[in-house]
Amino acid sequence: MVEFTWFRDEKAKFDSADTEIVGISADAPERNRAWAESLRLPFRLLSDLGPKGNVGRLFGVWDDLWGLERRATFLVDKQGLIRHVSVDSLALDGRGVLEALAKHRRVGR
Repeated sequence: MVEFTWFRDEKAKFDSADTEIVGISADAPERNRAWAESLRLPFRLLSDLGPKGNVGRLFGVWDDLWGLERRATFLVDKQGLIRHVSVDSLALDGRGVLEALAKHRRVGR
């Protein structure tokens, strides 16, 4: 959950870029709510339970062996296009998504 605290601490940068942060996990809503409260997260944590791992499979990050999603960060623009993907250890360092967001904003001007 270290990546969630990084996004919490850097939320103002995403707000200034008119960007929403949403977390998704295969945990039950009650568990996500507990995580959000204990970590003081100012964004939503959604549960990937219908069926479990469906969203993770659609995004190519579901691990059948372990029954969970790999750590991943996606930058999705307002048109619904994926503009940046970080998976596993790269997803733990959110600076990559900030750099991708800045690049996307420059290109979009």
